[in-house]
Amino acid sequence: MMRPMSIKLHGVPGTRSTRAAWLLEELGLPYEQHVLKFNEGEHKQPAHLALQPHGLVPSIDLGHGPMIESAAMCLALADQHADKGLAPALTSPERARYYEAIVYAVSTLDETVIPMYLHTKVLPPAMRDAKLIEAKMPTWKTAAALLVQRLGARNFIVGDAFTAADIVVGYDLVLALEIGLLADYPTLAAYAMRLVSRPTFAKVFPS
Repeated sequence: MMRPMSIKLHGVPGTRSTRAAWLLEELGLPYEQHVLKFNEGEHKQPAHLALQPHGLVPSIDLGHGPMIESAAMCLALADQHADKGLAPALTSPERARYYEAIVYAVSTLDETVIPMYLHTKVLPPAMRDAKLIEAKMPTWKTAAALLVQRLGARNFIVGDAFTAADIVVGYDLVLALEIGLLADYPTLAAYAMRLVSRPTFAKVFPS
């Protein structure tokens, strides 16, 4: 299978493109990151829209043309480099939980944590909506309880080893940690801190 000599990732540090960058660092793959100038509207210009028709991030080319969706990138990269051990084997009983964790992150955690993060930390105070945060809180509490149950006494979300699922779920939990959502969940807080302490984390997350 042909792979590019160097992968080009189009994104913005701190956004979901961070997932792909983090996994590329974990895999030790050469890549170039094109940081889009959001404040100049670069993400809505024809060059980027040709890669990401919605004008969002990330976009990446793994050798088969432009690809979008951070979770899909992580799934593909982990499988393309299975020798690195960042995905359970296809025949492993842990594979189903691996899929579950990744899909749950993008379908439920992203839709809950990211808006709460934006309206707590990112948007100017005048634009923040306390009612939105309140409305998301029941879903967050259910999600946090589920993640505590899935994590159990393990160090990582699937099995006993770090996988791409920890990156996809971990992105949301790092945001949750920053805005105090893990204060009542010491198991999740400790898990998030284990992820933050990885050398690769500091390379891709804004300080």
